[in-house]
Amino acid sequence: MIIGITGSIACGKSLVSNYLQEKGYTIIDADKIGHMALENDEVKKQLVNKFGKSILKDNEVNRVTLGKLVFENNENLKELNNIIHPQIRKNISEQIQVHKNEKLVFVDVPLLFEAKFDDLVEKIIVISLDEKIQLERLMNRNSLSKEEALQRIKSQIPVREKEKLGDYVVDNSFTQENTYNQVDRILEKLKLGE
Repeated sequence: MIIGITGSIACGKSLVSNYLQEKGYTIIDADKIGHMALENDEVKKQLVNKFGKSILKDNEVNRVTLGKLVFENNENLKELNNIIHPQIRKNISEQIQVHKNEKLVFVDVPLLFEAKFDDLVEKIIVISLDEKIQLERLMNRNSLSKEEALQRIKSQIPVREKEKLGDYVVDNSFTQENTYNQVDRILEKLKLGE
């Protein structure tokens, strides 16, 4: 069974993915695939054509510079996604094929719904978090101002909306142990095919 893990930025998707990986499950990480896609010559060429050479540093895409461009302008974000999402989708599909014989495979995709990748998975776990904690975590983790952090949060479907679209919700507003316990309960259901 292919299970998507999603949620808004800084909600704890990596915490859950790392926990599942420690338990021996395969994790297909869309962020890592996205970073690799930025190294693809054709993708790089399209990005430079759209955003200019200022996004390059030592002939590689500077993710910080690109991030500032796209999170300050919704049109730029759409353009980036139009360029990079087909490559990410292709790579995720290939990875799913490689692991298709495993009982449970998890695909960590921050923009699962936004990119319309939800058709690649059979079940969806949404990682949720109190909005105030989310804002604080994002500001601290990425060294962002409140305004910059809010821009990034608002560029995604609100976590409360994602909760309604998922099959399971993990509330990561409490302790790590609490989050792991919620994941363990979901794993039991998934093993039973629920």
